[in-house]
Amino acid sequence: MQVTTEQLDPCKIALTISVQPERVEVARKKAFQQAVSSLQLPGFRRGKVPPHIAKNYVDEARVKQRAAESLVPDAYRDALVQTSVEPFAEPDMEFVSMDDGEAFIFKALIPLRPQITLGLYKGLELERRKITITDSDVEKELESVRGRYAEYPEIEDRPSQTGDFLMVDLTAIVEGQDLPELAEPKATMIEVGKNIPDLDAGLVGLSKGDTKTIEATYPEAFENEDLRGKRGAFTVAVKEVRSRVLPELTDELAKRSRPKVESVEELRVDIRERLEKDAEQASENEIEFHLVSKIVETSQIHFPEVLLRAEVNAELQQLSQTLEQNKVTPEQYLASIGKSVEQLQGEMAVGATQRIKNSLVLSEVARTESITVEEADVDAKLTEQAEQAGVSVAAVRAYVESQGTLDRFRDQALTEKILTYLKEISKVSERTLTTAELEAEEAAKAEAPAALEATEEAKPKKRAATKKKAEEPAIEVAPEAEAAPAVEEKPKRRTKKTEAEAPAES
Repeated sequence: MQVTTEQLDPCKIALTISVQPERVEVARKKAFQQAVSSLQLPGFRRGKVPPHIAKNYVDEARVKQRAAESLVPDAYRDALVQTSVEPFAEPDMEFVSMDDGEAFIFKALIPLRPQITLGLYKGLELERRKITITDSDVEKELESVRGRYAEYPEIEDRPSQTGDFLMVDLTAIVEGQDLPELAEPKATMIEVGKNIPDLDAGLVGLSKGDTKTIEATYPEAFENEDLRGKRGAFTVAVKEVRSRVLPELTDELAKRSRPKVESVEELRVDIRERLEKDAEQASENEIEFHLVSKIVETSQIHFPEVLLRAEVNAELQQLSQTLEQNKVTPEQYLASIGKSVEQLQGEMAVGATQRIKNSLVLSEVARTESITVEEADVDAKLTEQAEQAGVSVAAVRAYVESQGTLDRFRDQALTEKILTYLKEISKVSERTLTTAELEAEEAAKAEAPAALEATEEAKPKKRAATKKKAEEPAIEVAPEAEAAPAVEEKPKRRTKKTEAEAPAES
């Protein structure tokens, strides 16, 4: 048997395998006999048709296919031994030729293990942004508590104003074309003040029973690029106008929102503790993200396409389950985010690529530095889970073992040990700022690339020099009326496990 190799990329090799004619003939005869064994013609018992007659009734192409299928497994295994190739996953097979009296030739396109050459990972300079929780942050959370128990009485003695909620039958046309999801009147609850500016302006001053068509232009910074700058006509038939009435912040409300507290002051303390804990975790998440990103940037990372396909498929399956739980069809979801299936998959592939790289880099650091997980590390993760759930460690262990998910805790423990090691060998400075200062910094970061983009676009034609922050949807529905969840686009702190035995959820 002859085998030739062709390196297609660092993680993919093609083996062209040629099986000797005599082996092919044996396989072909066997396949022919199998076909004859199921053949039944008048005057002959099943399987007893003479070969010289049967050949006129047997599909020769099917015989060749069966012969090829029988030859491939052994020939492929022999080729791996002959070439010492170690597959990472199952290959894709390509039929080349199988002529009478000639060799059977096929190709095996074989994914190979990921290849990682670590860049700089020791002594990295990082900044930890430590958030100080202020009284203003606590008060904002208290307002959110009141918002959760708000009432929405119907208004009939005045027209709508900003902050009101309108229950309307809505249709929309953009540039003369119906929006698919709003071609027919759709019952929608709209919060005035949370939509594109022209639309919000037109929603003010409406009363129950009013019908109005509002002309509105999508801003140049609108999230859906296909709608930017386009003119829309939104027709609303108002069924109800409701205001938002917040309850008084009392000890009773505090207890309703948080059973373990007895008063508003205790609720304030509880909120501050939670915000401080969340801020500390967010700070750690951020520094870990930047740490791993820096290592990825200076490393050489190659991985087979099969890893990317598996990651994207897993994310699509998770999204599908979420949509099904929310009784939202894929078509409705795509319409709500203004993207095609191909666009969504492309975006998922970008995020999946980054997660795979993160995971592979962490795995290589663990291998290089001999970082391993002990049973005590796994027990600590199980204890943490038990405390959060308010059950015994034994109960948690029994459950995860029954579900076959103990390795997930082992992966989490390993990832945390790797990240702890990397932070210990890095040069980390610390800067303290308030939530408001943090938000201002993030807004400035978002404005910078947008302003540059607008400047570039302004060269051939006149456009705004700066870009506003990401716009709200054209229509902002009330929480209970939302049709679909949002797709997370921000970098995830934890990377998923790959087939390359990389630590999970980093």
